[in-house]
Amino acid sequence: MLSLSKRYSRVLIYISSILLLFLIIHRYQQHISLFGTTLRPFSPLLGTHSLSTEAKIILDSNGLSDIDPSSQVVVNIGHLDCFHVTKRHLQHCTISNQLSQSSHDGKDLQISRHIIKKDLRGSFGYRWFSKSQYLFYETVPITLLLIGNDNNGKDESNNILQGIVSISKTKTSKSTTVGDLEIATLPFTVDNLRQQNQYYPGFISDLNILFGIDCVEPRFGWILNKDWTLIDEAYSRFPSYLSTRYLINKEEKVSLSQPLRPNKETGKFKIVQLADLHMAVGENTCRDEFPKTDEDCKADPKTLKFIESVLDIESPQLVIYTGDQIMGDLSIQDSETTLLKALSPVISRRLSWAMVWGNHDDEGSLSRWQLSELASILPFSLFQFSPKDTNDNSFGVGNYVENIYDYSNELKITLYFLDSHKYSKNGKIFPGYDWIKEDQWEYMKSLHSSTPENKGISMAFFHIPLPEYLDLDSKKVPSQQNEIVGQFKEGVTAPKYNSGGLSTLQELGVTVTSCGHDHCNDYCLRDDSTPSMIWLCYGGSAGEGAYAGYGGTERRIRVFEIDTTDNSVYTWKRLNGSPSEIFDKVKLQ
Repeated sequence: MLSLSKRYSRVLIYISSILLLFLIIHRYQQHISLFGTTLRPFSPLLGTHSLSTEAKIILDSNGLSDIDPSSQVVVNIGHLDCFHVTKRHLQHCTISNQLSQSSHDGKDLQISRHIIKKDLRGSFGYRWFSKSQYLFYETVPITLLLIGNDNNGKDESNNILQGIVSISKTKTSKSTTVGDLEIATLPFTVDNLRQQNQYYPGFISDLNILFGIDCVEPRFGWILNKDWTLIDEAYSRFPSYLSTRYLINKEEKVSLSQPLRPNKETGKFKIVQLADLHMAVGENTCRDEFPKTDEDCKADPKTLKFIESVLDIESPQLVIYTGDQIMGDLSIQDSETTLLKALSPVISRRLSWAMVWGNHDDEGSLSRWQLSELASILPFSLFQFSPKDTNDNSFGVGNYVENIYDYSNELKITLYFLDSHKYSKNGKIFPGYDWIKEDQWEYMKSLHSSTPENKGISMAFFHIPLPEYLDLDSKKVPSQQNEIVGQFKEGVTAPKYNSGGLSTLQELGVTVTSCGHDHCNDYCLRDDSTPSMIWLCYGGSAGEGAYAGYGGTERRIRVFEIDTTDNSVYTWKRLNGSPSEIFDKVKLQ
């Protein structure tokens, strides 16, 4: 009989115990909902369309036409206390507290539970074994409340369901304590819907949590309260703040999208490219700051100040983020916080923006697909899923085209956006970084052919450079070098495999590309291997949280200006230390 040493016996016992624990918890969790909380049974929602119409009539007749009848109201809130035994996947949770809602009993309501999957303690994703805590809330569609309440929601008897109107840490005579939160409610009636005041802005319809003292909430209709934190900072990795959305909020009624047009008088269209911001949850620490200014340099505030300066100077029509907006391993607690922070200067200025992903964005709390779902619904976003995008990232996520027309509805500019993926999945043969797939290029060709008209100026944006970014030597005249403007300071980390991107770009009529990824390169190279001699540009990193080095590299931002009257493209850059000055201005076409 084979005997094991004590050392291997202990390892075997340890592994067996973990597997047994996993099986027990997994079997138990089959009978409970996400994170181990039991959902209340849902009532079937019948005749939704007619109910919504009736609810709209009630709202309109009472001067409440600003309220969307498909909205929801928060009716319950509580905490989940959890214990996890892996960094990412396995945890068991129980409800530690919640608002008492006895008025739910016996009501035919569709109650939905929402768990904000953000660990308030900041242990999940960081530690193998630890406690974690989550906030959850329950909602009811206002359609059911308005129709279900007696007398069109005007009966204020005790049988009316209570909607939450305030969440704070200040106890009042009308608040109910839930854990360390003080919750105020009002009967959900039409009269109470109309009675907004400084104490109760209205019924709460949605909740979110953001982290870090520098977190921001740029979305219209949301209010971020930084007067108090959800959990004692002694027990958390970053301070956590509650963001609240109310049923009625006039600020939310602004147009969240706008048509892109060249300037009507000049025909010019300006693009600001933001490359490699490498932002994090919290203020983040400066990396390779140059020139050195502060021993306690905070990366993200400095980066945001630079971005804001350039946006105010340039007043672009479009801002393009070319990947690694998020430093994933510094956003494990909440990638949403980081993304909203990166977008805040653009959204607050009501500027249209587009985005592609880099190799670090999805290394935090959200996958590439989840980040894309968020990006696609944010204000002024042009981000799109393609019909071929997949959750497994095999085609990438966010492959799309933006066509820009003038005021005569003539196509003037075509912009292509491609996901360049992350790391090679065939590392033994093609080590290093992945590449834009042949199927993606074919998809772009199909989009190109679907618009038979003249495409005007065409440009393409992606994160990882193409192999041709290395083509310093001329293909036409081997003894000469291709024209280059800007700094070539670090090695080009292009993929080892060439998927034929440049020839496809030639077919698409693209004359300029721009990428990020290699932070200390900011050149534009005119490659002569194709007839149109495409310009291959780098943005140059703008983020103080990104690596720099190579003798010192100051953060920079690239600007493109397209003149649709003569189909010319100019580009220049601005430095963090002197944003009012431009350098390396060159005509690309």
